[in-house]
Amino acid sequence: MTALTLPILFALLQSPAPQAAARVPEEDPRAVVRAAALAMRGDSAASVAARWSARQQRDTSDRAAALGVATLARLRYDYDDAERRYRRIFARDTVRGASPDRYDAYARIGLGLALEAQGISGARVLALYERALGDARAAKDRAAMGAAQFRIGSILAPAGGIARAFQYFDSALSVLPPDADDMRSLVRCRRGQIFVAIARPASADTMRAAQAFAARTGDDDARAVCLRGIALQYWLGGKLDSMAVADRALIELRRTMRDRSGLSIALTLAADHLRSQGDFGGAMPLFREALAEARASRNHYIEATVALGMGGTALTLNDHATAAEYVERAVSAFAAAHDSGSLMLALSFRPFVSMAAGDLAAARRQSEEILGFWRNIEDWGQLAEALMQRSVIEMRAGDYAAASRALDEADAAARRVQTPASIASVAYHRGQLALHRGDLTSAERAFQRFVAMIDTASHLLRYDGRVRLAEVYARRGDAGRAERELASAGAELDTWRAALSDPEMRTLAFQASPFEANDRNASVATVLAALVRGGRAASAFELAERRRARDLAERMTRTRALVEHDLVAGAPPDSASRDSLTAAQSLTFVEAAAAIPDERTALLEYVTGARGAPTSLFVVTRGAGSPRASVLPSADSLVPGIARLVSLLEGGDDPRDLERALGSALLDSALRALPASVTRLVVVPDGPLHRVPWDALRLADGRYAAERFAIGVAPSATVLATLARARRAARTGTRLLAFGDPAFPEAKTREEGEVYRSAFAATGGLPRLPSSAREARLVARYADDATVRLRDEASAEYLERTPLAGYDVVHFATHALVDDRAATRTALALAPGGADPDGFVAAADLAALHLDAALVVLSACRSAGGVVVDGEGVQGLTAPLLAAGAHSVVATTWRISDRATVPFVEAFYSGMARALP
Repeated sequence: MTALTLPILFALLQSPAPQAAARVPEEDPRAVVRAAALAMRGDSAASVAARWSARQQRDTSDRAAALGVATLARLRYDYDDAERRYRRIFARDTVRGASPDRYDAYARIGLGLALEAQGISGARVLALYERALGDARAAKDRAAMGAAQFRIGSILAPAGGIARAFQYFDSALSVLPPDADDMRSLVRCRRGQIFVAIARPASADTMRAAQAFAARTGDDDARAVCLRGIALQYWLGGKLDSMAVADRALIELRRTMRDRSGLSIALTLAADHLRSQGDFGGAMPLFREALAEARASRNHYIEATVALGMGGTALTLNDHATAAEYVERAVSAFAAAHDSGSLMLALSFRPFVSMAAGDLAAARRQSEEILGFWRNIEDWGQLAEALMQRSVIEMRAGDYAAASRALDEADAAARRVQTPASIASVAYHRGQLALHRGDLTSAERAFQRFVAMIDTASHLLRYDGRVRLAEVYARRGDAGRAERELASAGAELDTWRAALSDPEMRTLAFQASPFEANDRNASVATVLAALVRGGRAASAFELAERRRARDLAERMTRTRALVEHDLVAGAPPDSASRDSLTAAQSLTFVEAAAAIPDERTALLEYVTGARGAPTSLFVVTRGAGSPRASVLPSADSLVPGIARLVSLLEGGDDPRDLERALGSALLDSALRALPASVTRLVVVPDGPLHRVPWDALRLADGRYAAERFAIGVAPSATVLATLARARRAARTGTRLLAFGDPAFPEAKTREEGEVYRSAFAATGGLPRLPSSAREARLVARYADDATVRLRDEASAEYLERTPLAGYDVVHFATHALVDDRAATRTALALAPGGADPDGFVAAADLAALHLDAALVVLSACRSAGGVVVDGEGVQGLTAPLLAAGAHSVVATTWRISDRATVPFVEAFYSGMARALP
């Protein structure tokens, strides 16, 4: 996994350079800068600034006071004010023609630090430091000379000029006066840190000596740099527990120093270490905190680095659209900063995005530039990562010889730095190559070696390796061993998932991978298909259910536990009893068959995988001893046809041949196995099959599937069973709540509302729906007790504040926004009001409702759509309603006009009133 070593490493070069703590004359500029730094850490910045400002008012030529005020402005992150004040200091003597003095040198260094903190680097800042060095030499200020040389080396290192950087560091150490041990300590820590990063021989000894020297001087800035170097050393050496201790120590030190910019760097480092181990749940909160601290301190460089870390996380979660957005944001920021090292690291993510889009030619071109850069600066760790990336490109292109050459070079580079993580990754990629070549013996050996090298706490990495081993055994025909290995892999994933506290991460868990370029569950689908072919259909079904809609099932179980406890006891349970009620376990096949409501119902569960993996179909009927299972062609081949069918149906066409072709591919084998008594199908789709309009598929006799069967869709058999077990309060009559013809807001609202408004605008805006008022009144006629909310009364505030558990039916007749790429752009549109100024009800708002409705109707365009998440299914408007307690949801697959909706809804409610299936 690509780590953010370079941008973080050199972001640390932007931390304020400390000044010596020894006694120096009061007006020494070094003492002034030191006083400003101590004032910031000791909460006396305001009083110190007031004293310096008063001195400036008394004497406008007081350069010490001017430098102090400028330095405080920089440390307070007021960079515009700091720049103006620094420029006044070194511009004044230029205008008068006077010789430069020590204050000029410190002012130029201060301005350079302010620019670097904003993400500005390169020639502009280098020129400032070189001029500062000249000023310091003219003034014969050895401390300023050393500080300037240190800053010059710090600019050169990330641009690939490491040899020249060390020359400047060595010059700084030789020129610094005896009383500048704080600066000397900082230089030594930085040298040691870079030694570790480039795997220089004896780097560990250099780092230990620098750390000991920093401890003696007691300078916090130097200690922070040394801690970073030590954490990097532990990471490269695979000592993850020690690395975590160093990361935490660095974070606490930066908090103690009250250095928000430095804290943002420390948090980003720790987050990226967790990300590299597959601990996305632990990484994301740290990334978010780092982003907040970076923005507070106006550290645009770290903002870009956090964006890159989030982009890498999105890649490993197979969220490619989000990944591309984050990566390009980081590329732009690093390019503007003229930081070639960090820019190249950001660019190294582009081939992953190109591969995800299927553009291997672009991935190759991008890879060439990246490989050339790392080879040129001899960064063996990054070169190993880039070569493994290149091997994946070549494997996907079918050039296995080129992939093998890339892995040989990657292995040599990884062994030069002796990084266990990189060496293990090379073994993993060798296993992939062996699988592509059909060399199962070599593949088994490589994946076993990979798993053996991975820390037992790195569950996601171990999961991935064990899934690959299961695929090896499945291809070899050893179904029993493949089943056991896949079950063990599932246990690793369950352990990893149980530790995730971030709700978004839990939802995305089953499409996560520790590698940015991955097969998106193709191996799992391949193993399950092999088990079906090997006569182990029941086991295959149970393993499939183990990774289907788990998060939704768990949320539903929690909701039902609370509702049913209220029914029995009249009060919510305490936290301990609540936790005991919330574990949602996946079903055995026997339990799934028992949960089928009657002999007229059959469940059809599909399991798909990417990259040409076969599709498995399980047919479950009530009381069956084992599923009827079959292996179908890859779902990838059906994607264009599915998209075309939906488009033609929305356009009012009659694509009979396409409807039949998809019906043949997806339903014929299942229907041949069903008894004639079955009249209801519950479909559990997977992957691209979530987009299939099942009702519109044609059967062999030419009829639509909906003419032969009542068809419903469920996220999993476990969810279906959970709904079947759910108890509802005893009712007398039917209570209904209907929303229709909302008065949509016209003016701009809060920022979140504008996101939804712009998304609605891109799909036609929010025109009034006058027929929806008639629709709401119509459905009310079918209830014993109905509440109808129209226009301003059809508000989001009313929905969110009204007790809803007493309603049997909740009906929405309005606009819906569903984005197939981003769950954050999914919402129902209701009227604004009260504390809700925009009226948009997001998925999270729906999930927070407390429902016990037998039915929720989303009478809006494409309300069944949303982002398809591997394992969890569609994440749009339907899943959060089920999580909130709804027993069933009716939603639409495609667009439908306002007027056409009313007769359909009337026919639907009339059919329910007549107890039609």
